[in-house]
Amino acid sequence: MKQFFSLFLLCMCCTIAVAQTRQIKGKVTDETGAGLAGVSVLLSGANNGVQTDANGNFSIAAPGTGAVTLTISYSGYKPQTIKTDGKSEVNISLEKDVAALEDVVVIGYGTIKRKDLTGTVSSIGSAELSKIPVASAAEAITGRLPGVQVTTTDGAPGAEIVIRVRGGGSVTQDNSPLYIVDGFPVNSINDIAPADIATIDILKDAATSAIYGARGANGVVIITTKSAKAGKTTISINSFGTARTLPRTLDVLSPYEFVLANYEYARIQNQSAVDNFTKFFGVYEDLELYKYQKGTNWQKELFGKPVYSQQHNLSITGGTSKTKFSLSATNNTDQGLIKGSGYMRNYVNFKLNHEVSKALRFDYATRFVHTVIDGAGSSGSSSFRIGDAITTRPVNGLADIFTLDPTGTDDDYEQFLKSLINPSKLIAQDYRKRLNYTFNTNLAATWNIVPALSYRTEFSLDLGFGQNKRYYGPLTGESRNVGGNLPLGELTNSNSNGYRWTNTLNYKKEIGKHDFTFLAGQEINVLNRGFSEFNRAKFFAENIQPEKMFANMTLGTQDRHTTTVFAGERIASFFGRVTYQFDSRYLLTLTARADGSTKFAPGKQWGLFPAAAFAWRVSQEEFMSNVKFVNDLKVRLSYGQAGNNRIPNDLWRVQFAPTDFRTIGFGDVANPYYGYASSLLPNPDIKWETTVTRNAGLDFTLFKQRLSGSFDVYWNTTKDLLVESDIPQITGFSKQQRNIGQTSNRGIELGLTGTIVQSKNFQLNGTFNIGINKSKIDKLDGVNEKPFSSNWAGTDLKTQDDYRVYVGRTIGLMYGYVTDGMYTVNDFDSYNPITRTYALKAGVVNVGSFLGGAAGVRPGVMKLKDLNGDGVITAADRQVIGSALPRHTGGFGLSAVYKGFDLSANFNWVVGNDIYNTGKISFNQFYRTSYGNMLNTVNSDNRFKYIDAAGNLVTDLTELGKLNANAKIWSPFSFGTAVPVFHSWAVEDGSFLRLNNLSLGYSLPKNMISSLRMTKVRVYATVYNAFLWTKYSGYDPEVSSTRSDGYSQLTPGVDYSAYPKSRNYTLGINVTF
Repeated sequence: MKQFFSLFLLCMCCTIAVAQTRQIKGKVTDETGAGLAGVSVLLSGANNGVQTDANGNFSIAAPGTGAVTLTISYSGYKPQTIKTDGKSEVNISLEKDVAALEDVVVIGYGTIKRKDLTGTVSSIGSAELSKIPVASAAEAITGRLPGVQVTTTDGAPGAEIVIRVRGGGSVTQDNSPLYIVDGFPVNSINDIAPADIATIDILKDAATSAIYGARGANGVVIITTKSAKAGKTTISINSFGTARTLPRTLDVLSPYEFVLANYEYARIQNQSAVDNFTKFFGVYEDLELYKYQKGTNWQKELFGKPVYSQQHNLSITGGTSKTKFSLSATNNTDQGLIKGSGYMRNYVNFKLNHEVSKALRFDYATRFVHTVIDGAGSSGSSSFRIGDAITTRPVNGLADIFTLDPTGTDDDYEQFLKSLINPSKLIAQDYRKRLNYTFNTNLAATWNIVPALSYRTEFSLDLGFGQNKRYYGPLTGESRNVGGNLPLGELTNSNSNGYRWTNTLNYKKEIGKHDFTFLAGQEINVLNRGFSEFNRAKFFAENIQPEKMFANMTLGTQDRHTTTVFAGERIASFFGRVTYQFDSRYLLTLTARADGSTKFAPGKQWGLFPAAAFAWRVSQEEFMSNVKFVNDLKVRLSYGQAGNNRIPNDLWRVQFAPTDFRTIGFGDVANPYYGYASSLLPNPDIKWETTVTRNAGLDFTLFKQRLSGSFDVYWNTTKDLLVESDIPQITGFSKQQRNIGQTSNRGIELGLTGTIVQSKNFQLNGTFNIGINKSKIDKLDGVNEKPFSSNWAGTDLKTQDDYRVYVGRTIGLMYGYVTDGMYTVNDFDSYNPITRTYALKAGVVNVGSFLGGAAGVRPGVMKLKDLNGDGVITAADRQVIGSALPRHTGGFGLSAVYKGFDLSANFNWVVGNDIYNTGKISFNQFYRTSYGNMLNTVNSDNRFKYIDAAGNLVTDLTELGKLNANAKIWSPFSFGTAVPVFHSWAVEDGSFLRLNNLSLGYSLPKNMISSLRMTKVRVYATVYNAFLWTKYSGYDPEVSSTRSDGYSQLTPGVDYSAYPKSRNYTLGINVTF
């Protein structure tokens, strides 16, 4: 009986408990009465929260029958806290939060409202990022932020993306900005999935970047990824596919023009050359047959066909008021335009935030990136060049005309056919696969010691593993030079690791109208530790496949095996920041950071970098109260210093490294002896490069928030530049790194955002930005000028310096000869048929063997200006003929929303830069090319000719003049030993305006998708690189493919047959559950 009674009481208690739980329903709307989806509704005092559905409705469980408190929050709206007073249904209308819409900006080790900024920050938000599908975060900011120039070095999959903030200060070291993701540094912006990004903030002056010390001298790019919100779990899928095409090709000689040019070339050489041509292509009368030959379009064959890529992103977010999580996975695959190229990248990003109590919170984030890049591309390290698609002959001579069997011909003709290395086969035999695994994990804890004081500790660990597989088949130059015409394999394995530990104290205090914040911190960084193992071997089986070779590397004949250990770098730091506000009108920020780096010798390791900024919110003053069209107006001033230590390790002490010279050491034939690594003398006195920034700016919001923007004027000076300097040979060395240079960058920036039209169903917004930067070399090694070489033509231009650096002038100055048309028959007195040479008239400048070769100058040869007036062309007749840096860059965009439709168009431009178009040199002449093709620029209607309509060689000056009365360009044929030179005809205006992306989207009505438990469905179509307006004759003016790695900062703007940039057509869908 007692047991029964106890059971009865238990059941009654459960019934009462159930009876005391009820559902509170309601709807959340905006100011117009439209339901808001995804609004967070939390029950105060309980671990319970939900999100509104597609129509703004919610239902949340609440205990008892009395009043409960609900907290309603939504991004961009003012949060509300309401008491239900026993009601079972409540309706809430949220009001837009203008202050929230003004943004919260992420700065070093903290955040701040944009209105309270004293430094210079440019930002792009999630609304803009979400509408444009891109393969990288860098593409998303192209042309959108003033003073930030984004350049993709070429169109190759996974190609390097160069970001420059206000030009960069160093001339020989890395000018890349520091990348921070969710508070933690990363090495590459490509490691961040674009779909995961919520906001991007770029810190441009020392007032904002000095807190990062040594790594912030070139600006800081801060990326904040999407975070979870309390409430129901949300699942989002973003998937798109892309077709990529080549937007433009270069016009080359047709099969007929090709054989005609080769016949003419043979005719002006000698009879033996004519006999060989006849054997391969037929007699002159046969050339008409080639007018009916289509020939091979090598550009189309190698990289002109459509290819496809796709990207899929799945994200899951959710949690409670105390624990929130987000998980994102992205797969991106891309077929490269060039055969055999492409990449695949997988991202996994996980974030967890847990509030143990009001005083203690833990944050955890981890990111994993797996990248596979296929193909050697078209860079200097590849056997294949983009130029091969231009210079490879389109026809095989008589074999194409008469369908000959090569085995039935004589040995010379068979050898001629074999001399054509099919570029498609060359690509297949130059196999490359790069694998990279990157793992980053971050742990942080925040302890609110007292309401005004908090302590935060952060620890991050970075691990990386890379593998580079390189296969050289018998057709490649590497196989011929190293492998004895046998397959050659190179396998490189490497790993790296590093960690960072940061501790900060934050204190906030308000005293009346006075508002103070204090930040003090300490940080330890250990970077780039690891090792690399290189193994090269050759194999005797000519048909061995790459993957089989790499699986059996130990069975090959070893050519080289080396292991390199990287000691890495260690940095210890102390930093602090003080901010002060008075009455939200006067704002002051003081920052200081001290960094100690192992890259410098003891006694030189530490650098102190202070900064100060002041802002005055003029709009808060009493005298502005009647100026109704001004909503906010702020004046900013800042001054600060930041350090740069991006130099190689151990320049201050003697280094030893493997060398092929037999010096004191150890080793064998396969493994070289040890000796001095280079001719660089150690310098224990090298110290930090220091950048001093000065900035004056104006932030404004006008016309009821319809127009907002910023205007900045800056002057940056980078001093103690580390430059490789020549030293006396008596020291036993030839060069030494020294702090001897100084550069400056001056510029202005303007950014505008405006709402052009705003109504209930239609909204039109516009953006505009422009940046003007002037760089200058202030000091340089005690001299006024210094030569440098881009080294794009390692053989032909190896001894020619084609760039100059001058004190008082900008960097990127191209240095060469000035083109002055061509020699005509009026420049000559006579022709000598015995010596086959022409006699120049007195007073006519003679290029001599410089361009004319052993045969001397003749009509039709390019003319160069004699700048020093000595009558002959020498190296002394060169001058600055181009400048690679633009006068200004910028972009503008329009975005419109009409009901469920959205349309956006974004343009970017570059004006005033020159491009060093190497193709105009190498693709318009026959030098070093046997039976090669050329650009259509030198077709028979344009070029100076030496044969008449009957194929006869013309040497008489009078007849030669009649034959070339309408010639527009010099002859492409070299004579004897002439070599190409860098001249002004190869320098082109690189200015362009690009419609970077054009996107149209449609979001399905919520009443159509709510029954499917969806809160958002958007389909969209985007064209990337839609249109290009430019005078540049190459594939694309946005290029910089210099081979001078050591001085790439000083030799920009070289188009060395860069991998062409594609035009992308994208279709995608975004679904949120």
